[in-house]
Amino acid sequence: MTDGKTIKPRSTRVHLTIPVFIYGNNTSNKPFKEITQTVEVNANGCLVELATHVIKDQQLLLTNMKSNEEIACLVVTQGNIVNGKAQVGLRFAQSAPRFWGLAFPPEDWDPAERKRPMPSKR
Repeated sequence: MTDGKTIKPRSTRVHLTIPVFIYGNNTSNKPFKEITQTVEVNANGCLVELATHVIKDQQLLLTNMKSNEEIACLVVTQGNIVNGKAQVGLRFAQSAPRFWGLAFPPEDWDPAERKRPMPSKR
C-alpha cells in the first residue's frame, strides 16, 4: 500500500535483477530474513519484492549476494501485494553508487564513486 505520495529517486533508476538477502525485524518485532531480488537499483537504494510485511521508516540490512557487501537501509515505499509479495522501496543510509557493482552506471551517479576499484594483482 502506498501513501499516495510519489518519491522522486535521487539518481537514475536502472532495471536490474540482483539477488539480495534482507534481514531485520518484522512488524511483530521478530527477526526475519528473506532472499529476494531487486526490480530496480540506483545509487541510493533499490526496489525489491518482499513477502515479509514491513512498514515505512523501518530499518533493514541488505546484502548484495553477488559481492557479499552489506548496507543499512530504510523502507521508504510499499506497493500493493502481488503473488504474495509487495514491491518495497529501500533507501540506503548513505549514498553507495558502488554497491551494485555496475561497470557503466548512469551519469548522474557520483562520478567520483562510479567505478568499483579493480582488485590488486599479486
